[in-house]
Amino acid sequence: MRIRVLISVAAMSAGLTACVTPAPPDSVVGDYLSARLAAKNNDVAAAAGAFSEAQQKAPGSPEIRRNAFYFRLAEGDYAEALRLAETLAKDENAGNGGLAKAVLGARAIKYARYGEAKRYIAAAREAGFPTPAANIMEVWAVAGAQGEEAALEKLRLIPGDEYRGFYPLHAALLSENMGHTDDARSAYQLAVMAFSGSAEMAAYGAFLEQQGDDAATREYYELLASQDGYAHFAGLAGLERLDQGRRPEGPRTISPSRGAAIALYSLASGVLQDTYRRREAAEEAGYRVGEADYNISLAMARLALYLDPGFDDARRFAGSILNLYGEHEEAIAALAMVPRSSPYFEQARIGIAGAYEAMDDTDAAIDTLLATIRSRPNAVDARLSLAGLFASKERHKEAAAVMDKVIAGLPEEPRSTAWRYYVTRAASLIEIDEWPRAEADLKRAVELAPEEATALNYLGYSWAERGENLDEAFELIERAVALQPSSGAIIDSLGWAHFQLGDYEQAVGHLEQAASLEPSDPTITDHLGDVYWRLGRRLEARYQWRRVLELEPDEDLEKIVGEKIIRGLPASGETKS
Repeated sequence: MRIRVLISVAAMSAGLTACVTPAPPDSVVGDYLSARLAAKNNDVAAAAGAFSEAQQKAPGSPEIRRNAFYFRLAEGDYAEALRLAETLAKDENAGNGGLAKAVLGARAIKYARYGEAKRYIAAAREAGFPTPAANIMEVWAVAGAQGEEAALEKLRLIPGDEYRGFYPLHAALLSENMGHTDDARSAYQLAVMAFSGSAEMAAYGAFLEQQGDDAATREYYELLASQDGYAHFAGLAGLERLDQGRRPEGPRTISPSRGAAIALYSLASGVLQDTYRRREAAEEAGYRVGEADYNISLAMARLALYLDPGFDDARRFAGSILNLYGEHEEAIAALAMVPRSSPYFEQARIGIAGAYEAMDDTDAAIDTLLATIRSRPNAVDARLSLAGLFASKERHKEAAAVMDKVIAGLPEEPRSTAWRYYVTRAASLIEIDEWPRAEADLKRAVELAPEEATALNYLGYSWAERGENLDEAFELIERAVALQPSSGAIIDSLGWAHFQLGDYEQAVGHLEQAASLEPSDPTITDHLGDVYWRLGRRLEARYQWRRVLELEPDEDLEKIVGEKIIRGLPASGETKS
């Protein structure tokens, strides 16, 4: 299913900035090149502005008009995007993959012009707009025009199985609108099993709350809370509502605008996940990957927000992409609109803090996280982010103190994912020379997650670094390597353990491999320099140490490496870097 979605998205985005077309008139070359550069660098706002400038000067250029429309939509400038969509929809040679027609179809749904919506959506699908989103948008247009029963029949008659994972949620929403509780329940359960996205999980929870079955609702939210990611946050938020006795007021009705928005958001989320997985696979295979391009996902999320401005999940999603692109002020503006009542509030505030930190406003980042913690005492991820921020600023006592509170609040038998809390505290304890406590934390992390490579590696590496328990250290690191054979950091640990034993011939191969996998890691590069020195390869050793200084190491490593460049390693071979 995901491959087919990407093929459709590729068709929709064909002809955007990656294409090669004749140069525009000389009078707009500057704006055009600026726009292309901004698009290449994923600077959505700059690209939108520059393409719009170029489009005003060369209104007859289909490519410029197409890109001006596309980036205005991604920016969230709906008025200008709709104006440009109207001109593109009339141009059979515009090559916009149906996106302009889909936007006009969305506008028609928003204003209850359902016949118009169906015509635009059918044309969008024919022009290459992704089939699952177009199908479901059309189903909701039918719901608005003819009622939910006709919409359900339309949904049932959609041919092919390749997109079926998208459909059960909408069957559930339509059934709930009709008051067909049993049908809705079955469809929601199928939706969660088939796609298990955040929209599916949240919708089923809202349905259970609506039914007033507190036992079943609590069981469901406890199940979500025991998982990772957004399921966890949705579960916690649901449990909080139950504990506070907040109940839905009256029957819940999903409007056609909301239903179509959910379809577009599901597309945006699916495409982003596919893009991320493909990039990750390419990196693991050793391929170079350029800047990530999440523009299609951003545009679809913006369109979902146009249809439903209160769609908090889509707003959090759009803000996260803006942060990834380095558009931090825009990200803050988007994420700040996610209300405290939303399951995504904590993640939105973490995103805001990350944006402030990226803009070198550490005080604002810390204040944001502290305010989040005060407003939501169970905001574990906000505490984890705060600890990480303190640690990045060498404020390790404060970082450890934050994690003390997190760990103190864990149940007697915590989830296996709690390993990361112990590793996070251990990292700061090591920095403030509290090794016995750090060692206990790392052992607890391995006990909780014996198949987690990071926990295994951290304990094994720490022992190897101290020259302690080397047999056990090797065992842990080798298990970690087996779990993550492409991790430069873990392979470095294996090489460093051999180095600590004086087995330099064994160490060098592992350290060279680690350096090839993580060429910009100063610690791994330093280790490679050390092993070269021990093998008598002095020129190569100093070359690697000089590279360390180019990789912006922390102050302690910079000082140690500076000394090694001048004096080398002592003959004893016992100095640790």
